[in-house]
Amino acid sequence: MASSRGFVICVCVLQLGVSIKGWMNTDMNVGMPLHTVASAAESTINAAQMELQMIDLKLHIDQSLEYLASKFEIMLERVLLETSAFCERELKHDISTWISALLPKPKDGMECEGLRDDIKDILHGQQQVVDQLANVSSSREIKVARLEHQLRAAAHGSEEYEHNPDGRENGSFFVRSVSANNRLYGDGWLVFQQRYDGTVDFYRNWTEYRDGFGDLGGEFWLGLEKLHRLLSSGPHYELLVELEDFQGVTAFEHYNDFLIGDESENYALKHLSRGTGTAGDSLVLHKGMNFSTYDHTTNDCPSYYHGAWWFLQCYDAHLNGRYLIGKHSYRGGIIWHTFRGSFESLQATRMMVRPLEKIDHDGKHRIIEV
Repeated sequence: MASSRGFVICVCVLQLGVSIKGWMNTDMNVGMPLHTVASAAESTINAAQMELQMIDLKLHIDQSLEYLASKFEIMLERVLLETSAFCERELKHDISTWISALLPKPKDGMECEGLRDDIKDILHGQQQVVDQLANVSSSREIKVARLEHQLRAAAHGSEEYEHNPDGRENGSFFVRSVSANNRLYGDGWLVFQQRYDGTVDFYRNWTEYRDGFGDLGGEFWLGLEKLHRLLSSGPHYELLVELEDFQGVTAFEHYNDFLIGDESENYALKHLSRGTGTAGDSLVLHKGMNFSTYDHTTNDCPSYYHGAWWFLQCYDAHLNGRYLIGKHSYRGGIIWHTFRGSFESLQATRMMVRPLEKIDHDGKHRIIEV
């Protein structure tokens, strides 16, 4: 501001000097009285002072306007903040009022109780729909698995017939004869355990495992007493175990010698040769063990693993466990440890026996007598 004012003063002085010089150089100024010259100079100075005062006044006005503008901006910002805060409080109050108006007002807790009951009914209805959809999906999977099983059985050939292995009076029972999935092992196999879709619960008591349960055309357990009679009826019997996981991968294990005791011996696994095949021998560790169910046992294995087997604290193999789908974070299900470990349940299993045969040099089969 001071520099601007100094510049204006310099300009005025220069203009005054130029005016005086011009006046003195003109012909009309020659011979003028001295007081006239002084009067003209004074007028010029007064004009310059007035111009300087006008400029100073304008600068003062500009400063005042800038000050007022800054004050106005501060006041405006404060008003806006206060207005915004007020509006926010009012909006929250209005929203709270609207919500209170929309919510039902309880009367002695009856309306709230009714609302809770309505919510429970809705959730229950939703769960029923979910369960129905799950049942439909499960039923479809079961039908597909059963159809695959029937087609496979038809392709390999199977038959059911009445059998009395030891000639006991009124001792006949039906058996199912099938061909092995692996052609190397041929046909004539009598199935005593079969699972493939989970439709039959294998968590049964001692009497049911002794006498058998299920349907020969589906999932079943032939029965420990019938199996004992078969294995004790004359020749040595061989055992073939067929397995399949949920990816459709199959495996088998074959045993040349297989024998269980009678009921007085708790149908113990008395004889078992070393296994050969692609599944690995998970049954050998159970050799010599008694068969156990949840109501006929000396340990907690049947209850804990929801099945029945020749348990050994508790198992490496357990094909009568709960029907589970594939891998799990815990032990359980239909297990053959050397095939898929102890945490992956299998989809299908089949255990079957037949009299042990040998092949002569002429290619004929001969039953090995005891």
